[in-house]
Amino acid sequence: MPLAGQVVGNGVRLVRPVGRGSHSLVYFAVARDGQPCAVKIFPAHLGGYAEREYDHAHDLHHPRLVRVIERTVVDDQPALVSTLARGEVLFRRYAQRPAVQQERRAFLLTLVHLLDALGYLHERGLVHRDIKPENIIVEEDGSAKLVDFDLSGPAFETFDAPLRMGTAAFQSPEAARGEPLGPESDLYGVGVLLGWGIHGSLPDPDEPHPHTLDPLQPLYLSLTRPDHAERPNDAARVRAELLRLAGLPY
Repeated sequence: MPLAGQVVGNGVRLVRPVGRGSHSLVYFAVARDGQPCAVKIFPAHLGGYAEREYDHAHDLHHPRLVRVIERTVVDDQPALVSTLARGEVLFRRYAQRPAVQQERRAFLLTLVHLLDALGYLHERGLVHRDIKPENIIVEEDGSAKLVDFDLSGPAFETFDAPLRMGTAAFQSPEAARGEPLGPESDLYGVGVLLGWGIHGSLPDPDEPHPHTLDPLQPLYLSLTRPDHAERPNDAARVRAELLRLAGLPY
């Protein structure tokens, strides 16, 4: 049965698919009151991810985060209804590269908003664990929201066995080793994005980025140090340093 047109939850009508999360299909939808929203549908065997995301995200209220509104079911599959993040995923929004050269103010505003979101999460004892372009939705002026909390959880959470979380290109070394993760691991992902914005490409272990005189380069290097103990772990301080180095008043 086609999903488009179905009414689920508290009168939410599915309209069309708009993307995929780490473990889900995301639909644009319209609530009973006519407001646009999103419905994130998980395969039945991944219902644990839906429960985890709801448990950790349903009481988050911040302008730079989507808000998870309710749990529901779509064709016997677990689903979550959330507010809608408008815009495009980060890499698609900044198609002209390097973004720091092409759209410096907009790109840095995106990072400021990402750091605002992470600061709020970290203050609540949570880490996102999957900072990547697909999870950052950016509007035309650079305003951004962080989405997709199905890997999120308490800082330094331990599991029965090492669990490698995140997406390889943006994964901190400790995440790649399956170690417990703190705020500095999320900020490593911010550093990778900052380096991409400066250089126009992701880091390659066999071919380091060339030297640049951009004043943001030292912050990029600091955020991506291999040893997590040597990295910044305070999103608010990283935000302040980003603005200081960039000479911007956000």
